[in-house]
Amino acid sequence: MPKIELKGGSEKLSRNEILSFKKFRSDFYRGDALYVATEEFVTDMLLKRASSFAKSLNTYIISATENGKRVAQCLCIITPDTEFAQISQFDCPKERKDIADEMIHTAERIAGEYGLKRIVSGLCGHLSYGVGILTETELKNSFDTNYNKIYTAEFFKHFKTVNTLSAYRCKLDDARKRLYTTTCDIGDLFVREANFSKFKDECETLRKLCDATIGDTYLYAKTTEGHFYELLKDLKLLLSEKNLMFLMHENKEVGFVFWHPDFNCAVPAGRPLSKADFALRCIFNKKKIDTVKLNAIGVLKGYRGKGTIALLRALEERTRSYEFIETNFVWDNNIESTLVNRRLLGGECRKFCVFEEYL
Repeated sequence: MPKIELKGGSEKLSRNEILSFKKFRSDFYRGDALYVATEEFVTDMLLKRASSFAKSLNTYIISATENGKRVAQCLCIITPDTEFAQISQFDCPKERKDIADEMIHTAERIAGEYGLKRIVSGLCGHLSYGVGILTETELKNSFDTNYNKIYTAEFFKHFKTVNTLSAYRCKLDDARKRLYTTTCDIGDLFVREANFSKFKDECETLRKLCDATIGDTYLYAKTTEGHFYELLKDLKLLLSEKNLMFLMHENKEVGFVFWHPDFNCAVPAGRPLSKADFALRCIFNKKKIDTVKLNAIGVLKGYRGKGTIALLRALEERTRSYEFIETNFVWDNNIESTLVNRRLLGGECRKFCVFEEYL
């Protein structure tokens, strides 16, 4: 019988505990042609409490050991002001359902100790940090997209509630043709690029618009000041002002779009990756990046429709050197967003699930 160990929570994780968790993930995905280790930048933020949001969490490492060797692990995350606990970074061998069950039971026990009645698997602290257990894809993971062994979802099939998500992808030429078949007068709306000399302020504008436009998205938690600045500051070197654009009406921001190159095109799969190595490869392998990632888009009520079209046209004008476009996740039960994505981008390229269980 494996030994289940628990570290962290309200106590800060030690350097050795963090390194052990990271080493296991590195070994677990080594040689996986679909895995790019940029997801570990979020793992680092969670484990090292490297942001104000991460500091507000109680993050536990749950690990299983046999014969003195770690064989499986995951995180259990308790966030403030939510009524559920989270399971994330769930890595377990396919044939060891017994171990998976023990880790899930441990997370459920932690939830009970906090008086929580629900557990969610597939959320990495916050929607902006990553969401979904990957269930279908033939592509290596794109930048800012969750990745796991495809069989992982099988460990949670006994959870009674399953929410599905999709990411969409197509050739930019095809998306462009579909976009411009939509006739729309945007009136007095216009789009401006961000001013990176005021990067922190622009990130705060983005944060407020995210809360106002997509704050009702399922499992989205309201953010606090500095949330997106702390998430994006290390990426600023690889971004330009056109990657963050705001929809304007009478000199007031009423919408936004955040996009970036799919940096994962520039880095190898199936091996560890430091931030320095990542940055250098993105700079020197820039020509390998053929895909645009539409990370997030939001428009205030009253400006949707023509506002969304204005932002997508501005995006199209700035991405003509790329071949493909891919979206971030879209909840499948969000009928309006799903229809827009299917109309403009066609079919799904990745499928995800979020599993929930009441205790």
